[in-house]
Amino acid sequence: MGNQTGIKNSAFKDFVNGDKYVHEATLLPLEKAIKAIQETIEDNPEFEGVIEELAEYITDRPGREIIGIEKKLKSGGRQDLVEDAIYLKNKFERFIAKKQLSLTEQNVYAHVLAAMDSSFNQLVRPLIQEKRPTSEIDEAIHKQIIEPIYASIVGFNASINVSLVRGMLYFLTGKCHLIWV
Repeated sequence: MGNQTGIKNSAFKDFVNGDKYVHEATLLPLEKAIKAIQETIEDNPEFEGVIEELAEYITDRPGREIIGIEKKLKSGGRQDLVEDAIYLKNKFERFIAKKQLSLTEQNVYAHVLAAMDSSFNQLVRPLIQEKRPTSEIDEAIHKQIIEPIYASIVGFNASINVSLVRGMLYFLTGKCHLIWV
């Protein structure tokens, strides 16, 4: 004889193993912008101003001396970053070049680069100017820029990784948008 189990005269109206309610995670501001861009461009493929907005970040910033990323980092006392910075900047340049035909991608990266530019200049540059230890500056870059931007953009494009986000930072440095002194 074996064990037998049976349920007689029972009625389940709603049986869920776990929470039956789906709760959407709260989106970060940049994630909200990316979602809105996707919806706007789907509704209006002729979205205007995208190319000009991205062009602001993919060209050298007017009024600033063009000296190259190596000299910029060295003048800021960050020789330790030069090798990675050049590699990651070039990696992002190749990545963004592949996306130049997509209005959605152009607009998303224009927003991402603008957020990075603003965060660096508001949160990190003051630490650099106060001559804080490089470990404190690097921690601020990671926690205030790299992590939140990665968290915001990876849902849009799963091929994005933290190194590519770092490449964006050095890309902006190379284009004279970010100053390390």
